[in-house]
Amino acid sequence: MSTAIGEHAARIRALDDHWLEAAAQRDLDGMLAIYAAAARELPPDTPALVGRDAIRAFSARLLDQLPRFAHRVAAEEISVGEAGDLAVVRGDYGFTPDTLQPAQVQTGKFVGAWHRREGDWCLVINISNGDPA
Repeated sequence: MSTAIGEHAARIRALDDHWLEAAAQRDLDGMLAIYAAAARELPPDTPALVGRDAIRAFSARLLDQLPRFAHRVAAEEISVGEAGDLAVVRGDYGFTPDTLQPAQVQTGKFVGAWHRREGDWCLVINISNGDPA
């Protein structure tokens, strides 16, 4: 892996970490900061969320309805294209709706497509797929 490709992968990992920290702090703007304006979020058992406004509304409802949720994301593989403007991230996640009931964690896997624009990376499309109960 070239140095530039490794630096891009590290930046994407840092942005994912920023999202996790923002979610833990219940910082809606921080959570939305990683998304492209026309991003698509495809969560399990939910209609597609198209655009940052739809993702914002969904995330705001999540923060309101599940005030004690916890989220874990583990990017297992970050593949950056040679041109350094497109990347695919594959990994797994865990979502606990209520930290007072930690055994009720929902797990799954995800694939996200990132695009590098104006010098930084943004999430363009993310699809999550829940594991069987």
